Amino acid sequence: MKKFEMPTCGGCRTCEMACSFRHEEAFAPAISSIKIMEKENDAGFFVLLSERTEGKIQPCDGCKDFPVPLCVQYCREEKDLQKILKEFTGRI
Repeated sequence: MKKFEMPTCGGCRTCEMACSFRHEEAFAPAISSIKIMEKENDAGFFVLLSERTEGKIQPCDGCKDFPVPLCVQYCREEKDLQKILKEFTGRI
């Protein structure tokens, strides 16, 4: 997983739910391609994106079949998450 800092993330993890639903049609964050991780010694969160298949976790492809990735559609800080996905996938 590749880690990005996202200071504006509030940790709601809605993006994880949207991602798991996109891949498996189930609300199961454990199988999401995106993970939100709280910083241990600082305020804020990290966004982790899967680079390869790991069990049921699929690599993040930025929802290439959607005009806007589902995680971005449901994120309160959509512009910041979109920047991260653009850096990760090279598109959007």
